[in-house]
Amino acid sequence: MKKILVGLCAVTMWSAAVPAFAAEATNVLISPNPTAAVTQKSPVVQYTLKINDKNVDLGTKKIVVIKDRIMVPLRITSEALGFTLKWDEKKQIIHMDNGTMQTDLTLGEDNYFAYSSKAIGMTAPRSLGVAPTIIKGTTYVPVDLYNIVLTDPNCVSIKGSVISISIGSTKPKETSASIGMPNPLVNYSTLDEVRKAVGFTFAVPATLPDGYQMKDIIVISNDLAEIFYLKGDKKIVYRTAKVNADISGDYNVYDKVKTITVGNTEITVKGKSDSINLATWTKDGVSFSLLFDEAVNEKALSTIIGSIK
Repeated sequence: MKKILVGLCAVTMWSAAVPAFAAEATNVLISPNPTAAVTQKSPVVQYTLKINDKNVDLGTKKIVVIKDRIMVPLRITSEALGFTLKWDEKKQIIHMDNGTMQTDLTLGEDNYFAYSSKAIGMTAPRSLGVAPTIIKGTTYVPVDLYNIVLTDPNCVSIKGSVISISIGSTKPKETSASIGMPNPLVNYSTLDEVRKAVGFTFAVPATLPDGYQMKDIIVISNDLAEIFYLKGDKKIVYRTAKVNADISGDYNVYDKVKTITVGNTEITVKGKSDSINLATWTKDGVSFSLLFDEAVNEKALSTIIGSIK
């Protein structure tokens, strides 16, 4: 009888704890993934945070350093910059959006990017040295994340113990690397112009399904080439960047994901049944993606990819 009572008490206590954890997760963006949480020692330097020269009240939170990277509390910093944050339970991501640019953060993954809230376009993914991390119930991110999501490589500055983030208050002198900021999307007329802008030579599909014509040629954040092929209201989006990451910008969940081989290259394909809507691959340090409004089959995809030479 004692064993039964102890077991019932344990179940009752565990059940009571679940709603409390769920409520906490909603408030402070905690993932149920325990590997994303770490214990951080108190920082030697007591940093302060300023946004447009105004001090940000961090309350009881502190700015910390992990692997020589300055980490700031995600919610306080982001909301002070005008972002809204949402925890996507299904996808297990934190979504940030300020109406102009947005991003998705995965706890434990050192992979940062931004994409437009109003148009198609995504910056090339980058590593910042430390993944989004939970410390004592609060999610922290590298402060350099805001250079990416604000599409301004100069908006974060650190002087002594003061971290400053400026939104449009200072405009750096334009150089070949900063022309076009803060707009991350720049349209070009020719492929040669795009190759020069991204800094590497790339090929495009020589063969496409009947009726598709090249329409828009875009560079995103100076390093990702994006080319639109249109047929009426249907489009094919081809992307390439000199990184080793998924650069597709497609966050749909597909019924079927598998790997096929074209030539000597492994291609990850996603779609439904035998239809393919997305293909991604990396070759010689360069990543590629093909996104299809109108799904194609494996044979057609192999022909398209095989024509990229």
